[in-house]
Amino acid sequence: MDSLREAFTTAQRVGKLVMHVTLTDAVSMKEHGDAHWLPTMGWFYDQVGDAVAGHGGTICKYLNDGVVATFSLDLGAEAINAAIQVQERIAEAQRENTYRCNCAIGIGAGKVVEFSNGVHADYIGTAVDRSARLANAANAGAIFVDNGTVDASNMMRVFANYGNVINREGGQYLSQVEELPAADFPERIKYREILWAAQPFSVRAREVTKIVDLPAPPVQKAAGNSQRRSWLRGTVTRWAEDRANGFITAADGTTYFLHRTHLTGQNAHPTTGATVFFLPEAAHGEGRHARAVCALLLDSTLTVTVDRVCVAYGFHRLSDSRGFVQDLFLDLGPDAPSRFETGQRLEVRIAQNPRGPIGVITSAVPQALSA
Repeated sequence: MDSLREAFTTAQRVGKLVMHVTLTDAVSMKEHGDAHWLPTMGWFYDQVGDAVAGHGGTICKYLNDGVVATFSLDLGAEAINAAIQVQERIAEAQRENTYRCNCAIGIGAGKVVEFSNGVHADYIGTAVDRSARLANAANAGAIFVDNGTVDASNMMRVFANYGNVINREGGQYLSQVEELPAADFPERIKYREILWAAQPFSVRAREVTKIVDLPAPPVQKAAGNSQRRSWLRGTVTRWAEDRANGFITAADGTTYFLHRTHLTGQNAHPTTGATVFFLPEAAHGEGRHARAVCALLLDSTLTVTVDRVCVAYGFHRLSDSRGFVQDLFLDLGPDAPSRFETGQRLEVRIAQNPRGPIGVITSAVPQALSA
């Protein structure tokens, strides 16, 4: 104890970015017993550890319901990218129904006191407290950063999968500045949310915040995403179920990379030789394959909403989980306007005509009765 007292008295402060990753549903996870929550916790710790190490940070300590990590002050964008990676992996695991947990992340920047906890370097200071306050105030899925973190970050290096889809860059990843009330922290905290997904996650219901400056710049839509494009037809030449990705070869011999997040349909489980309709997109980087997005498996089934009704046909606005959209032609039969209406839900099977995929009705989806 004397050594720690001496360390705190004589220690020099060092600049750090401190990240708190806090599970928002730790209590409910543990209600299901050790066999459920312990593997999930192990997986969660692995995702945070991989993301932090992969972006130049260091795990400081593991908590009962989260993780604390640190980054040097010149790695602001990398710290934000690590936080985004954690949230994206959790979201992907939930879509695939492999692991289910949720977390909130806070990042604070400033001078802290460094000391040894006997094994690793540990830190104490206002920046540590601030990052914990941000994480505890954030809703599941949210990433909150203080002004110091923004100042330390080159936002042009921040990247998210959804942001890439809609051409979001730089300051467009930042929400407007808001303030958290003092509460259990000695001062109000100005912060921004990182807009890594389609919608912000905001603060927990118990928190009351105040907007203190102008809204963030408007998000620009990816060129061509809102316009109808021609479908391509291809064949699955390789699929790795454990990695949830594979490759499609189009009729002209071009190879496209396909990830499960770009598939649509409830029973979309690709196998080698399956026929796929898709939209082509540019590769993520130099030397990589072009991507297949908004992909439909022939003979798969979907529950769709009728968005437009014409004389004998209609359309459904199809989208994959990464935000790519395309109109799906629905074969509604004669006198469609008298038999179908906008907003009606149908179950369709994916068939084809000379222009591409079509939805053939198998049944109407029953509507829930009002209470």
